Amino acid sequence: HGVSVLYWHIQMTHSADLQWLIVRQSSKYLQKRGGLRLSNGPLNNSGKWTKRHAGFLAANAAVVKIKGEKQISVTTKKDGKISTQVFPAGVKASEVAKAVGVVRADLTDIAYRRARKMASIVKRTGKVRAARKERSSKLTFKHKAVRAKKTQKK
Repeated sequence: HGVSVLYWHIQMTHSADLQWLIVRQSSKYLQKRGGLRLSNGPLNNSGKWTKRHAGFLAANAAVVKIKGEKQISVTTKKDGKISTQVFPAGVKASEVAKAVGVVRADLTDIAYRRARKMASIVKRTGKVRAARKERSSKLTFKHKAVRAKKTQKK
């Protein structure tokens, strides 16, 4: 009996369709905002709450994110194995899209737009940080805290 139970446990898998039917109405990644259904899933590029974009259900998924301050990372999930590829901030968006296209060709357009947006955010953040540092180096504070002397009662 123990062998047959183990056999059924190993052979039992659920399709992505069945999993989507189960988690569609309530999931920790589902966020309802003003009548819209959005997703904050770790493998979701678009933020849409759809079966196509739900990376935690799909066998193959890819997501583009900012890593640190000056890098763009592509996290891919292929056949259950997750790997990360890191690109410098000045990388072309088409190179990032190609890395995503290897895993899922239908997500290349979304990955291209997201990589272009992430690159501009990294570039702008660097400029703002440099300007703030330069400005704060020029500022000097000449504030002296002077307390009024207490008068003693006699």
